[in-house]
Amino acid sequence: MNRNRTPSWLVKCVWLIVLILLAFAYLPLNTSREPLHSLETTIDNRIPLLPVFVFPYLSIFALLAISLWRFLKSETRIFRIAVLAVGIDLVLSYLVFFFYQTHVERPVLVGSDVSSSILRSVYSFDKPFNAFPSLHTSIATLLVLLWGRAGSRIQPIIAVWAVFIVASTVLTKQHYIADVGGGIAAALVSYYGAIQFDSFAAGKAKERFLCWRRRSR
Repeated sequence: MNRNRTPSWLVKCVWLIVLILLAFAYLPLNTSREPLHSLETTIDNRIPLLPVFVFPYLSIFALLAISLWRFLKSETRIFRIAVLAVGIDLVLSYLVFFFYQTHVERPVLVGSDVSSSILRSVYSFDKPFNAFPSLHTSIATLLVLLWGRAGSRIQPIIAVWAVFIVASTVLTKQHYIADVGGGIAAALVSYYGAIQFDSFAAGKAKERFLCWRRRSR
């Protein structure tokens, strides 16, 4: 039976390709569609713009790369749950983006320092749409939960890193407070949904295997 089992590296590669394709599905959504909704509150107006937080904002890509390396080294089930959770998070977010598109009013950047210049580039590439839920928030929150699921001792460090990423979403004026709340909610739904789905699928697979064993006797 073990000789016919699909190699774990191949399973992980397939899951990873599916996730990459799903991530690229965001590109057609990165445009304006009517009607646009705003979730701005009075609290958002009091939050200052701190361009220096563009660095933790962009650091999510480094966190993703490190997390990918960590989960690729984990057992297949941990990797599968990670990919499932991120996949569910993306699908849920895309549905909201499509049916209830929000936008953010960004300030005019007048500074000529490095932080302002980089943030200006972020503004030009990432359009001010699809703010709710915040993908930066949901992905960062998911990664904290998944590092804990993997039993990593550096999860507290990942958690602190994620806090800076989440804070950066509002301090760079990329998101409103409501977007952060929506991102956290999406992460929790995706994480526990992935665990439940994986357990259900594993149970069904075990059931089919036992049925096959009984028939083969």
